[in-house]
Amino acid sequence: MSIVSRDKLLEAAAQVFAESGFRGATTRRIAEVAGVNEVTLFRLFGSKSQLLTEAMACVHPQGCVCALPAQPGDVEQELVEWSSSHLAFMRGISTVIRRTMAELDEHPEMRSVIAEAKAPYLHQLFEYASKVRPPETAADADMLRTACAMLSSSIFADAIGRDVVPAAYPEPESEAARKYVEVFLSFLGIQPSAAGASRRAVGVK
Repeated sequence: MSIVSRDKLLEAAAQVFAESGFRGATTRRIAEVAGVNEVTLFRLFGSKSQLLTEAMACVHPQGCVCALPAQPGDVEQELVEWSSSHLAFMRGISTVIRRTMAELDEHPEMRSVIAEAKAPYLHQLFEYASKVRPPETAADADMLRTACAMLSSSIFADAIGRDVVPAAYPEPESEAARKYVEVFLSFLGIQPSAAGASRRAVGVK
């Protein structure tokens, strides 16, 4: 079967899963949306579970989030750009994330999809932060990993929770990523720039 059919099925599976969840994402419906027959689906993926697992993995392409530079320059701006692009991407797939999390107990195989999607981002952030503030001991490295996890988790929570509990997250929404970065910078021992404060004071987006 062609690569086109495989790609269509992955796209269709992600779409139907976002709309209906694992149970509601029947192979018949996925095949209809993809414009192929169910025989093709099973021939290419073997099972609905395998198809959805691969579809969820495809929803997290690293190319959608700007990469941190190999060597830090303007640390604040680089982290703000990275966090902003990460946050925008996660907001865009928030429905899929919620569906996945809601069905983890019933379908634990989806846990690895989430873990594998977030691992590269956390690793990249830790490597970057380690060059900004090199850890001198194992305890320092552990604290730095914790700080990186907190920044990443704040972005994740904001992306899927802001529309549910808006009061729990920084306002305005457009400045949320910058505010998370400012807290992270304080851990690294870097004072946020005056430009950032000026932007907030005049409400510039």
